Amino acid sequence: MDMSSRLGVPAFRGAVASLLVFAGACAGTESAADAVSGPPMIGTFLDCPVSGLDFQTDSQRGTTNIAGEFSYHEGQMVSFSIGELQLGTALGAPVLTPLTITTGATAAEDQRVNNKLILLQTLDADGELNNGIQLSAAIRPHVAKHAAKLVFDQAPATFIDALAPLLTDLNAARVFSGADPRPRTARPALAALEHFTRSTSERTLVRTLNGTVRGFSADANTWQFLGIPYAQPPVGDLRWKAPQPALTWPGIRDAIAWGSQAPQNPMYQAFGEGGMSEDCLYLNITMPKNASNLPVMVWFHGGGFVILTGNTKTFNNPSSLPSKGVVLVTVNHRLGPFGYLAHPLLTNESGGTSGNYGQLDLIAALNWIKTNIVSFGGDASNVTIFGESGGGGKVLSLMASPLASGLFHKAISESGQAEASNKILNGPSLADAEAVGTSLFTRLGVTSLFDARALPWLTVIQAELSNYPNGDYKDAYGPVVDGRYMKQPMEASIKAGLANDVPFMGGANSGDMPGLITGLQEQMPWRVMFNKAPQYVYKFSKVPSGWAAQGVLSYHGGELTYVFNYPASLATHFMLNLVLDPATNMRLAVADLNGDGVSGSQGDVKDVLASASFGAEDSAVADSVMSMWTNFAKAGDPSTGTFAWMPYTAASDAYAEITTTPTMKTGLMAAFSEAQARAPSGTANQAAP
Repeated sequence: MDMSSRLGVPAFRGAVASLLVFAGACAGTESAADAVSGPPMIGTFLDCPVSGLDFQTDSQRGTTNIAGEFSYHEGQMVSFSIGELQLGTALGAPVLTPLTITTGATAAEDQRVNNKLILLQTLDADGELNNGIQLSAAIRPHVAKHAAKLVFDQAPATFIDALAPLLTDLNAARVFSGADPRPRTARPALAALEHFTRSTSERTLVRTLNGTVRGFSADANTWQFLGIPYAQPPVGDLRWKAPQPALTWPGIRDAIAWGSQAPQNPMYQAFGEGGMSEDCLYLNITMPKNASNLPVMVWFHGGGFVILTGNTKTFNNPSSLPSKGVVLVTVNHRLGPFGYLAHPLLTNESGGTSGNYGQLDLIAALNWIKTNIVSFGGDASNVTIFGESGGGGKVLSLMASPLASGLFHKAISESGQAEASNKILNGPSLADAEAVGTSLFTRLGVTSLFDARALPWLTVIQAELSNYPNGDYKDAYGPVVDGRYMKQPMEASIKAGLANDVPFMGGANSGDMPGLITGLQEQMPWRVMFNKAPQYVYKFSKVPSGWAAQGVLSYHGGELTYVFNYPASLATHFMLNLVLDPATNMRLAVADLNGDGVSGSQGDVKDVLASASFGAEDSAVADSVMSMWTNFAKAGDPSTGTFAWMPYTAASDAYAEITTTPTMKTGLMAAFSEAQARAPSGTANQAAP
């Protein structure tokens, strides 16, 4: 790999091209060629390329162009600023960064460097860091006006507070573009550091049919690509329409920044990475560096069909499933009223159907994967879809849809099978779904699709939050029996023989929601009776020792910590109220274990993780679980070298109990008696990260 690729320097750099770019694009340059000898050299300013920076040497000055390029002569010092705001100076070089221009700084964690990263990433004109940081002509004067109050040598939290007047000014001037209508806020300090690390790490290029993407080294063994578009942004006239193929892009697109999370209750943005907007049809890929023709595992996140995201560190952990020899893809798609709204006007517009846009997004992602995954070392003929909770429901729905035929070859549903009475996961009629959409349009005060599509996404979300008890509209949206995507409800689809009868693995956790347990127990006999592919069933019972000692059962989502080998996810599960005290069926109480005056129950993550006590035994279980999941993806059989997992049949009634040592058992109908006796009735369309 050449150095330009590794450092993220544009591939077109050459001596002649550099001169042309400098002459044509470095605006406002005043040359003093007689003061120096030789042709100018071209460098790039990186935290992804930054355009609109002022640069100056002792012989010339200008503004970095769209590729982040500046000009200098050998041996010259180059100073960078945004108008009156001085950023720093360094000896001219092919690549300069906020770190290299900060005198005495040795790491990006230096608060001066961190604050410069926060500023630059916050000021990006369109908020899309995968196409570079653009300091537009409309932004620059406002920065100059506030320059005196922007002191880099202070704690990042204090610096972020100091940015508030500038951001108020910029938001009032409407200088930012992008699909998120909310006022721009400061980039979090940790997110700024992480982006810089990805931008300046070892890089790699992959060509897709839409264009070339440049990923980064997630660890010594793994490449990662964040925020690859698999369809056009579903905005404007494309709101409430089937996804359209992604457009091509010129040159090289960075894949180092998270795409947006789908519109939803904004409070859930904190549980994922990236912003939130309708421009959300992106996927992330993690691949072993030596990947070639490997099985592909495509993850659909939980949160019912209304909240959360595939953009989490848990789901994209390079030390998880890719370490077992698979290519991992995580997908974001439309949710809630943007992903599953049906309405008579939409039905009429599309010729007889509406709703299911979120499921059609997943199909578009699978089509993109089928076409492009070979370039990432994946085998398009060996694709496993898997998901948990609502994500497991998405898997089941795709198994029943003829529109998804041939796009995947195995399926895993973790805590995603719902009892037949649950209409959301089993499919309401088009008429029932249209009634939900009609009610929403009435509350929004719109009578035409033109007016409905013109509303900001936040207006639509707020209408739902104010209408449903506690702002929870999860039972309003899900796949619709529309006669096209979904021909009939889930029970009937299974009994008629699924459209996609592929090897299947499903299960629930020992302390899961009763509705999910009942669904598993109902569906498995139907599945083996009416479908031919092998079926595997599990009961997941492992809980970290600290919580097990308090009687906590494996809660809804508890297996995710092990499937993705990410102990820190335990804190996320706790904050989402999934970790339940057996005595009260409420969130487990966690004391102040580190003596800082804040208990885990009040949000102290260190307390929560200490109370769980994830240890060596848990790590061993995670390794075993990852082997089971990836072995199933590789060959349709989750057995390992030390554990023979027998298929479920009507005669065997066999399931695997996954705990410290996995064990084959029989008697699925009685397997979850403790959870069913302990918990009140629950819904399957539940949030789990």
